[in-house]
Amino acid sequence: MTTNFCSLRPVLISFVLVSLSAGAQILTPPLDINAPNSSASIKFTDNTSFNAGNPGGIYSQVAPTWTGSTLSLSQTDPTTFDYANGDISATGSGLSYGVSLNNVVLTQLPANTGMADLDFGFTVEYQLGAGGLPGGLLTQFPNFLVSGTVQSSSPSYAYVKGSINYYGVSTAGTVSLLDTVTYGWFYNTPGSFANLLVTGSAMNGTTPALGPNSTLTLVGSITFEVDPASFSVETVPEPGTLTLVGLGAAGLFAFRRRMA
Repeated sequence: MTTNFCSLRPVLISFVLVSLSAGAQILTPPLDINAPNSSASIKFTDNTSFNAGNPGGIYSQVAPTWTGSTLSLSQTDPTTFDYANGDISATGSGLSYGVSLNNVVLTQLPANTGMADLDFGFTVEYQLGAGGLPGGLLTQFPNFLVSGTVQSSSPSYAYVKGSINYYGVSTAGTVSLLDTVTYGWFYNTPGSFANLLVTGSAMNGTTPALGPNSTLTLVGSITFEVDPASFSVETVPEPGTLTLVGLGAAGLFAFRRRMA
């Protein structure tokens, strides 16, 4: 994409994003997060937003070692009066894992020019048990439902971008890139929109088998960008898990599917 977003004019966008949490199946519990090898960050990049020609600042919260517990950021820029809030957390329990974005709000005032970004970054290393990870499982990643309004003045837009890389590390220390999921959703049709599905695109779509006591690591960065906007994010169970409850635990863990 070659568009120079710094030159774009204001747009009033109201995002409502529902994150369908990233998940996968691990054979042997417990599934542990290796905190020394895991980290998370939230960054509110407001220095590309201008109030009467004056830029905002950059604000961040970082967990350099991370157990997956909730990391939060809440900030109003004193120059632009743009506002950002958000949480990121990661879980590993039994046969599943997940990374969640919650309580996310990003507001850029309509009178401001430029754009505002809210960036979520994470590295989560999951320790596999003696059963390892079976091959052929669908690659799991967050999906989003987006609602809002794009102003009639052109160009105005809403943008979701980013990627997640999936790595397997053997007990011998061999690192393998298992899959890559990318996001590149761009919307500039004037007027309101509701419940549009924003989903990633997987390079492979499945993960290969990982050996006993190896690790599965997710390295991701997801950015929400607006040119004035406001949006929120909540994590909910994946639709596939709800339809498979009646199959019982064995069927759930063997056939859990993601919304594509």
